Parts: sequence; C-alpha cells; structure tokens
Amino acid sequence: MNMTLFSSLLKMNFKEAFKTYGYPTLAVLSTAGLVSISMSLIPISKWARTQNDCVEKTTAFSRISDKVWSCSGGGH
Repeated sequence: MNMTLFSSLLKMNFKEAFKTYGYPTLAVLSTAGLVSISMSLIPISKWARTQNDCVEKTTAFSRISDKVWSCSGGGH
C-alpha cells in the first residue's frame, strides 16, 4: 500500500472509507464467488447431458427407471 493511499484512509472516517473501498471489494469478492460456483457446475451439466442422451436413446427397456439404471452402469 503506498503512503498517499494510506494517508488518505487515515483522513477519512470509517463510513467514507468503507463506501470508497469496502463496497467495491465486496463486489469483486462476490462476483469471484459466483464465477467459481458456476465454473464448478460445468462438469455436472456435461454429465447430466450425457445421462439424458443415454436415457433417450436406450430402447432395450420401456420403464424410465430401467433406462436410468442401464445408463448408470447397471446394465450389461
């Protein structure tokens, strides 16, 4: 932290300092959190798409539960 920024923070009261630096910091942190959560959902989305395609294309069974069982590795 450079001295001009530090000295300007000392001159501000807490409310002004928080409005100036706190809200943008919280906005960046919350945005980073949302981005990381959305990125972690990508593999689950790909897996769900693959399972859905398998269930739609399976013709060996008539019931949905049997198709899901087959696509999840339960079938031969």
